Amino acid sequence: QYYVDPDPQIGDYPNLPHIKAEERPQNGWWDRQNRRNFGEPIHEHDEVLNMRSPTVYRSPGWKVVGRMWAGVIVTIGSIYYIISQARAERPYMRAFYPNGLKDELGGVPARTMADAIREASA
Repeated sequence: QYYVDPDPQIGDYPNLPHIKAEERPQNGWWDRQNRRNFGEPIHEHDEVLNMRSPTVYRSPGWKVVGRMWAGVIVTIGSIYYIISQARAERPYMRAFYPNGLKDELGGVPARTMADAIREASA
């Protein structure tokens, strides 16, 4: 049973319940696209309740949403685990330089911010 709010401003026009056309049954209408019969009065707010209005969205319950999130997390975690286990070993040995690349390439060590401040203040 739908509640019809009494509206004194519509006069003798029928005060129809707010039922979206999308919620009405699909079959048995004269106008199948808009789900209306011939001669049926149009609702005062037809632009909000007709078939071209935004779709009625019913959100699932929190239990269903929680299960969906758990499924997403488990799927991502298992894909990550499978990829990490199936990764091939490196075909080379990492180079090890005991003193860094200073001796190997003949360069100077990297300057720190403290060195730059010391040189600028001198």
